[in-house]
Amino acid sequence: MNSNTNMTVSPIPTVLVIDDNQDMTEMLCDYFETQNINCKVINDGKKGLEELRNEGEKYILILLDLAMPVFSGYDIFYELRKENLLSSRNLIIFTASAVTELEIQELLNTGAKGVIKKPLSLDELDELVQNTLKSTLQDREN
Repeated sequence: MNSNTNMTVSPIPTVLVIDDNQDMTEMLCDYFETQNINCKVINDGKKGLEELRNEGEKYILILLDLAMPVFSGYDIFYELRKENLLSSRNLIIFTASAVTELEIQELLNTGAKGVIKKPLSLDELDELVQNTLKSTLQDREN
């Protein structure tokens, strides 16, 4: 019997996108697919919050739109912050909303790992994903 049968295979990383804009989520999933990253999309804020509460740690990156109807990305962000779940999540805010520099600093200071403004630059997204992958893998090794 070969002793190498116990080799572990690294799981394919998964990203969660919470956004009500279907065109945006399709574009993001297409991008992640080219990077060999699984992509799960949730188009509803309340369902997104439940997913983050129950399964949030399995995602290498979470992209959260702030402007969604009924239950917004702000609502999700503040609920996670209240429940002390932000520090264990790689949550990136991405939004077309007019967010001020002060609001961006507040989001970053209270748990967001980054803020990207729409329209989204794939170069900016790629840099963010690569940096997040590197830091997450380093954290898991330590």
